[in-house]
Amino acid sequence: MHAVTAHLPEDQRADIAAELRGTIEDTVAAAPPGTDPSAAEHAALLTLGDPSTLAASYRGVGRVLIGPRLYPAWRRTMTMLLSWVPLLAGAVTLLSGLGDSGSLVDLLGSIVSSVFVATVMVAFWVTVGYAIAERSGSEVIDGFGSAEDWDPGDLPEPQARQVSWGEGIAAVILEAFVLTLVLLPGRLGGSVDQVRWGQIFTDTAYSLRWVLAAGLAVSLLASVHVLARGRWSWPTAIASLAGTLLFTAPLVWLAGRNDLIAWDTLPTNWPYHEALGDQERTMRVLVLVLLAIALWEMVDAIRKAARSRH
Repeated sequence: MHAVTAHLPEDQRADIAAELRGTIEDTVAAAPPGTDPSAAEHAALLTLGDPSTLAASYRGVGRVLIGPRLYPAWRRTMTMLLSWVPLLAGAVTLLSGLGDSGSLVDLLGSIVSSVFVATVMVAFWVTVGYAIAERSGSEVIDGFGSAEDWDPGDLPEPQARQVSWGEGIAAVILEAFVLTLVLLPGRLGGSVDQVRWGQIFTDTAYSLRWVLAAGLAVSLLASVHVLARGRWSWPTAIASLAGTLLFTAPLVWLAGRNDLIAWDTLPTNWPYHEALGDQERTMRVLVLVLLAIALWEMVDAIRKAARSRH
């Protein structure tokens, strides 16, 4: 019942579950005398066919990009992310451009561009993540096979979410926001404490931002999949590990060779200049922090995947 109705809108699930239950019970009751009830029930389930195919027949439509099973979660995630990520991207662009000598029109254009990029990034990656989740879930049988292509014994028990909506959405918002920042046109700089900065990161760092964006995109897709499914799995854990390594490795490499921060652009009269003046020490601390974060992310993903019952 769960495997079929999970593909259907909520307002149809109770009635269709009752109809299916009645069909199965009637089929078992009509079995020849002496038939094992378990065998009769198994045969009835095979006759009904693959759950996703049966659900499609109830919907009366073919498969879509985001089906009824995940559409409410997709819409909820999109609404939450589009309420925050573009706004945060626009705010960062505004703060970064306040100290520029350009015109107000240029600043407004940059803000609009940042908001547009953030909106497109959120819509694209969240939709891709949910489309993958729609076709690769493990709690229901996916595919359009015949009755002989699946075994009712393979259906797992319905389970509660391992990852709460709040935790999942927070992770997606953070990764989507950082991805948007990495892909924003221009370079971070501006005015801090009324002190003019040049660009904050080196040319080498900016040249590698597409590698960082690729790592963030992989991690974001894994997070969206976890949010949609409500639990971790080994494929999502492996994807998260790959994304973390792809994002962290270039930063550690750049920091290790002191080619991450554009030190020559740091203003000497900024109050914290002296604290950051020891470049070697600052980079060592940054490398340790990055490695600690990456290690924690990897251990956490493996631990959650191991605890998952799928």
